[in-house]
Amino acid sequence: MVDLTAQTAEVRLQILLAQTTLGDEDTALARQLIARIGDWEGFARSAQRNFSLPLMQRHVARLDPPEIAPEIRMMMHQAATQTALRNMKLVASQRQFLSRCLRPAGVPAIFFKGINLAAQYYPDLGLRPSRDIDVLVPPGSLRRVVDQALAEGYQLISPDTRMRAMTSPQDIDAVLRLSGDVSLLAPEGTVFDLQQKLDKHSGIFPVADVFAEAETFALGGESFQTMAPAFLFNYLCHHHARHTWSRLHWLSDLDAICAAPRFDPEATLALADRLGQRGTVEAGLELRALMSASAPWDNGPERARGKAFLDLAIRNLPGDLRLEKKISLPLKGGEFMFDWQARPELIARARRNWWRSIFRPTLKQYVQMPLPRNRQWIYYIPRFFQLMQETASRLALSGKTG
Repeated sequence: MVDLTAQTAEVRLQILLAQTTLGDEDTALARQLIARIGDWEGFARSAQRNFSLPLMQRHVARLDPPEIAPEIRMMMHQAATQTALRNMKLVASQRQFLSRCLRPAGVPAIFFKGINLAAQYYPDLGLRPSRDIDVLVPPGSLRRVVDQALAEGYQLISPDTRMRAMTSPQDIDAVLRLSGDVSLLAPEGTVFDLQQKLDKHSGIFPVADVFAEAETFALGGESFQTMAPAFLFNYLCHHHARHTWSRLHWLSDLDAICAAPRFDPEATLALADRLGQRGTVEAGLELRALMSASAPWDNGPERARGKAFLDLAIRNLPGDLRLEKKISLPLKGGEFMFDWQARPELIARARRNWWRSIFRPTLKQYVQMPLPRNRQWIYYIPRFFQLMQETASRLALSGKTG
């Protein structure tokens, strides 16, 4: 665990400016830290790599510190403007996907994360970078959505190779059977990630409850379904922790939701109890508090679980994928970094299902060697050797970066 008392001004400022709004104490601390930053170009690059540059640019523009050179300000402004323009294009793509694919297929959908999170909780749509659009659909409905999307000119792409189009009936069958998620490339270039469940192996999130408790919100002149705040916060804490808080905009997500007037911490914790992940959600609330100037960064026992999450975020700040993989090596069942995050039976179930999953043939194998369905049993043979190679690679990664 990192020593929180020994963190640089750059680290503390990045976490501080990941908040969606700054109070008086935050503003005072930000001014002190800004005066200690020596490399603003490197700071801006780190913010962009961690998907937090638009928020930081907003704060910097309001603080107007003389320490930042005009060319750095211009670079930050241009990057933030590009994010805003891209998010506006994503809104248009989402409207088209609803009208051209989901409604004709008769499939309800939950839109979450990305632009939908930004539109509901951030001060401005352009403050949260988004690479794609996440859509949750009921189990068993993917075929209908895919068929309708293909008829409308969308392409089914492999999640492992992103832009490799899967066009033949054999390809489509392989994607639907071998992958839990489906990626569709819209004619205008937007990627839609369609999911049928919200967790990997634990079964912690009942999809039926998400749809039963869904809320409606307006975006771009259209109505969409989304998660209720308590459920969304529970999901984000779980998802972001599973990815070891490797991007700063995931911290911003927590702050944005907690700042919303309709967010109810007690109802959120009650739901966490029902789901069996109170530890994860309590740590998420503590992490949000540690972002602000009012929470001291020390190594004491107060907010210990939030500090464990903060430790992951700080260690991930360099933004290197290899580092993220190294940090995530201890994940239990592919979902939990710490035993206190969820009930023991959920962690045990995640472990069991993870072990079962790693021996199954993968879509990546099909992409590398397409076989018809009646011969795909052959994938089990190289899968064993592939697992051995991946294990060796993971051990080597642990040794090199440890």
